[in-house]
Amino acid sequence: MIKSLLSSLQKLGFTSYEAKVYVALVKIEDATVSALHLDSGVPNAAIYGALKKLEKKGIIEFQNAKPMRYRCIPPEEAIAKLKRDFEDECDAVLNELNTIYGESSCEKTEELIWTINGVRNVTDKLIQMLEGAQKEIMILSSSTPFRNIAEKYASLKKDYTTIIGIFNRKTAEEGVSLKFISSCEEEAGKILNMVPLASVRVNCMAGCPLSLKSFVIVVDDSEMLVDIIKEDDGETDLTAVWTNGAEFSSTMSHLLNAKWQTSGEYNPAESY
Repeated sequence: MIKSLLSSLQKLGFTSYEAKVYVALVKIEDATVSALHLDSGVPNAAIYGALKKLEKKGIIEFQNAKPMRYRCIPPEEAIAKLKRDFEDECDAVLNELNTIYGESSCEKTEELIWTINGVRNVTDKLIQMLEGAQKEIMILSSSTPFRNIAEKYASLKKDYTTIIGIFNRKTAEEGVSLKFISSCEEEAGKILNMVPLASVRVNCMAGCPLSLKSFVIVVDDSEMLVDIIKEDDGETDLTAVWTNGAEFSSTMSHLLNAKWQTSGEYNPAESY
């Protein structure tokens, strides 16, 4: 447990020594350098530097006594402060990057398709696309892929809930049209149960070049993502291709609309 905690703290920007000293201080609450050395195993000479950095982060306090004594602020306050500092830093970096990106994107004219690897990265891109939808979202899928992966990876259950929430908000509050072409009646029923205002049609997809373990999403005829599940040695992951090129997206939108026209209306009464 401690090893995992130390690893997580390092992901938050702590050095190895800072993480060990901080965890020791959380346990002891009020300690001298000698006590921290015994508990953390960090050399005395290195503890002073770690404490100074933790103090700069604003998550520990010291008492100017002999010997010097240190204590941490409550963990909830410490994490909240770290989150605020991180968000402020991200905002500053984003402003700088947007300035650079804006200057370079003015010269871009070629339509490109990009590959996105990894379930977390694909999910983030999917959520970003859906949030940006203003008029229409078209999806060709069994709906099973992401739901199955969400059930397998606990960390993605929240993202799956977020996606369903976006669908409902977009259709109910923002008037965005959601057209969902499902592979079977069972999945169509599940989709409609989760997103009552979606327009759902059923197509068995026989002869479709896309595997049922994949789905296609087009947003506003201007952004497209083709998502494919990969299974290697029993491990399931996602990879996707994405573009916001008008020509590619418009072509895929045309194909999906053609598929929509040839798909049957889903009738809940007939599925029972």
